[in-house]
Amino acid sequence: MATVTNWIDHLSAEEVAGAIYPGVGSEGILVIIGFVLWIGWHVISAKQESEKLEKLARKRPGSNDWKSNVTDG
Repeated sequence: MATVTNWIDHLSAEEVAGAIYPGVGSEGILVIIGFVLWIGWHVISAKQESEKLEKLARKRPGSNDWKSNVTDG
């Protein structure tokens, strides 16, 4: 295993060319993937919440129904 004694010489060497971690240059792709996942998560969670609210609306609960403490099961 090689050891680096001078980082300035190491990073300016032709074979390294400033790359000090794997995946240099792929940050843009990772940001796009993250953005797509973020939007997808919002869409899925909004859909699930809408389904829950529609189910609750079909039951037509009264203003005092929460007092009975009966779970949906």
